[in-house]
Amino acid sequence: MKLQALVDANFHFIILGFLIEFFIGYPNKFPHPVVFMGKLVSLFEWLFYGNSNDPKILKRRGIIIAILLVIFVYAFFGIINILFGRGIIGWIINVFFTMTIIATGSLINECSKVIRYLRVNDIESARNQLSMLVTRDTKEMNEEEIIRTTIETLSENLCDGVIAPLFYLFLGGIPLAMAYKMLSTLDSMVGYKNEKYRYFGWASARLEDIATWIPARITAFFIIFSATILGYDWRKSIYIWERDRNKTESPNSGHPESAFAGAIGVWFGGKVKYFGIDYDKPIIGDVGTTVDIKVFDRALNLATGTAFFGLFTMSIAEVIFRIW
Repeated sequence: MKLQALVDANFHFIILGFLIEFFIGYPNKFPHPVVFMGKLVSLFEWLFYGNSNDPKILKRRGIIIAILLVIFVYAFFGIINILFGRGIIGWIINVFFTMTIIATGSLINECSKVIRYLRVNDIESARNQLSMLVTRDTKEMNEEEIIRTTIETLSENLCDGVIAPLFYLFLGGIPLAMAYKMLSTLDSMVGYKNEKYRYFGWASARLEDIATWIPARITAFFIIFSATILGYDWRKSIYIWERDRNKTESPNSGHPESAFAGAIGVWFGGKVKYFGIDYDKPIIGDVGTTVDIKVFDRALNLATGTAFFGLFTMSIAEVIFRIW
């Protein structure tokens, strides 16, 4: 029975899907499930938003679409798992969907593209490339601001794009991980606190916060442990994490960001501009350290180490659970 449990375990296809996505990448010509999720969100927004400006009505409709879409995605991939879950076809399907759920390679590659332009002193192209990754204005950023913003994006998305999906893959397989991806898609499309989505996107944002609560904190742990292995400043990582983890407006993003900032000696936040308006974000890390391309290289090493350590730790945890 224990041997069969190990055969049926999730970690086989998760590890393979993770490695293929990291080293080879997701094939561009293949349709991506998140694209379809985005179209579903747009469709349901069109169907449910309506012409009402009543906060209670908008919040109620937002709750309905969040619940409906998450249940639909979970059920859809659950049915696929039932129909094809056994045998080689099911295994191949699980590997493929794992590649779409985890974004380690694509995250590192997209962040690296920004820095590649800086390596050849093309700051304008670096600004344009960064604008595809962040919502803040990048047109007036200098080189150090570009690098620091890129590292901040890398650290924050390390949870949302890597550790959290891994966590739900190990916890509940493809259906649960895809349900989490739908929540992330909802949050990224309607979870803003602006005039249009403040009430309609309230449920999507809150549910995503709840779903990411545990992964965000274990991401910080993985970052600290990876910093130890890589010889980075793990003591500073713990110190900055304890000091700054609750500074962000999000209940989750401050955990990986603060641990990451402390480990490689950078800082995030300060004066930023969104849609032409200046904002003062809370400072995470110790201001004063010069950030250059060498620091970004250290950030890449830390992000890669964190992702692989997370994969290794959760794989071992599943093996232990299955045996016991």
